[in-house]
Amino acid sequence: MRHYFAAGLATIAGLFICVDAATAVQTLSGQTASGAYYQIQVPDGWQPGGPLVLFQHGLSFDPPAPNPDLGPLAALQLSEGYAVAATSYSQRSWALFNAPDDNAQLLDAFKQQVGAPGTIIPWGGSLGGLISLKLAEDVRFAPVPGVLSLCPPAAGSRVWDFGIDARLAYDVVCKDVNSAGQLPKGKAPLTWAYNLSDIPSDLSDLEDQAELVRTLLPVNVCTGVNLPPVLQNDAMVRRLNQMKDFAHITSDKFFLTDMGYATYGLSDLVRAPDKLGGLNPFTTTGVVYSDPAINAGIARIDADRFAQLYLRWASDFRGRVDPSTKVISLQTSQDQLVIPANQSVLRANLPAVQLTSAIVNEATPTHCGFTTAEGVGAWEALRAWIAGGAQPTIAGIQGACQNAVSGGSAGPCRVDASIVPPSFDSQVAPRPASTAPNVDARWSGMWYDPARSGEGIELEILPGAKAMVTYFTYPPAGGTGRQAWLLGVGDVVGNGIEFADVLLPTRDAQGKVNSQHWGRIALSFDNCGSGGMRWDGPANWGSMEVPLVKLAELDGLGCGSSATTFSQVSGAWYDPATTGNGFLLERTNANTLQVMYFQQNTDGTQSWLVGSATTDGQGGYSAALSEPSGTQFGSGFDATKIAKPVNYDVTMQLGCASGTATLTARNGGGVQTFALRRLTVPAGIAACPS
Repeated sequence: MRHYFAAGLATIAGLFICVDAATAVQTLSGQTASGAYYQIQVPDGWQPGGPLVLFQHGLSFDPPAPNPDLGPLAALQLSEGYAVAATSYSQRSWALFNAPDDNAQLLDAFKQQVGAPGTIIPWGGSLGGLISLKLAEDVRFAPVPGVLSLCPPAAGSRVWDFGIDARLAYDVVCKDVNSAGQLPKGKAPLTWAYNLSDIPSDLSDLEDQAELVRTLLPVNVCTGVNLPPVLQNDAMVRRLNQMKDFAHITSDKFFLTDMGYATYGLSDLVRAPDKLGGLNPFTTTGVVYSDPAINAGIARIDADRFAQLYLRWASDFRGRVDPSTKVISLQTSQDQLVIPANQSVLRANLPAVQLTSAIVNEATPTHCGFTTAEGVGAWEALRAWIAGGAQPTIAGIQGACQNAVSGGSAGPCRVDASIVPPSFDSQVAPRPASTAPNVDARWSGMWYDPARSGEGIELEILPGAKAMVTYFTYPPAGGTGRQAWLLGVGDVVGNGIEFADVLLPTRDAQGKVNSQHWGRIALSFDNCGSGGMRWDGPANWGSMEVPLVKLAELDGLGCGSSATTFSQVSGAWYDPATTGNGFLLERTNANTLQVMYFQQNTDGTQSWLVGSATTDGQGGYSAALSEPSGTQFGSGFDATKIAKPVNYDVTMQLGCASGTATLTARNGGGVQTFALRRLTVPAGIAACPS
């Protein structure tokens, strides 16, 4: 997934600066905190506020290396006044788990050394094409006026469904071959995945046929692929053709490359500790395959719900870009690695007014085998569109390519408006439709595990398919304090929510708030009232999965309600004078308000209080608040040890956007007053009048 022109806060670990006098380009390079390397080139005359191109390379098994390539259009882009930068990524293979963060660190390095850009244009090919699309969805890179995405695996997590199908189909087709034709088994229960130690370290991009033949000898024994015809027997040919037909592949070369991804790429994805860490995201149970023998014999496996969610969150482009962002995407017509059907997925995820998607008509199969003129033409068409020109048609992309040929770029131009990409499901067997509904505003509320009464989460579904979670719990074994709470903002993905950057906030003796990255939390729901939670925290907090049921829901936004908008005070509230402390409020009916108060203490510990308030009908609320303590986080949790003394009283007067609160300690500990402002408005709650 690496080559695509056939013709053609960052911690700086090392810094090299030079100026190329011939081209008047300043070059900077170094390494960021993630371990990724970067390279930046800035043309003479570029000023802060100027445009920046972020180039994204394709998939590679090579470890991060200094001075990553800036892409085949870099010289042109520099001559047009763009600064150009690229990261090596800190992960090998399917690098989407870290690539956005790697690019964010690259952007920080650029800002520190060059200045803040005015606009950012991500572009790349193959895996880099998908990463470019994902950057356009990430607010850290806004504004993104345009994206150039060549041959992207736009189906995201679905492209790996082909990988697991091919891997397990091989076991069926080659089951009667001697042991030399069997692929190695990995550690149970994922025996179809190689152990990490069995993946060669010098695979690069899996398009090195000689290397694949050497390392995938069982595939040769079973199918005879790449052997001279005189050495292939009828059984080999039959098995090879069965596998190629199953995978919609005509090329022996692509068959071997695809098997490389179905073995090495797939195994790295599920085994690598910085990806899925041994969890299975794949389902074959209930899938209907076109080949009767494979359908009857293929192993039936079921996905871990959290691995499936995490892979989808990291991999899927959901089209959540700014309405002004413009995307041009090209795909080669006979690509049998990143198949043209990916364009049908891209077309489904972006409005037609934001996307020009085109197929290049090639005579022989290639992966991203564009001519230089086709790449230049697509780039220039995007530039003109960003500058205010009309949206280019497919014929317009062909015309831009022909202009590039006239300007000296190597052709030919083969952009063909008559080619319509097939649906992805017609090429890769669809998975059984999920019966779980997608998360919406009705999922906001308080959730807990009944076996762990005394802790739980407050979940707010926010506009824009975002969500905020606050986990009210206790310190781990050996931790300080009597209580703990965690905070995260994440993405709604179908019937789940991924919180990839959960924070552990604290306050120092000088009053400064320090929020450190804690880990991640995933929520997966069966319906509006039940689901599950998985957390992966630091070593002393650990990982665990627990069931969830809804304890309280917002008034008017319960599981049985329809999606309408209500006026109420539910949401997060805080006093700007006491940043780091705040209230989470949930109005559960006209007379009742669930109140959760959270605080960061100056000794580095955390506190939280919870109670149910009644209203006076005039915007006033009062409640007695308990302060649970006595147990530990995670596997050390014991509900029988929790004491819930009522230590505080709170009174509140709330309007739509502002209010006051008074918190009084019953033990004579004093009174705190808060001038409250509303921080969040959950989805389904009316915004306050401006």
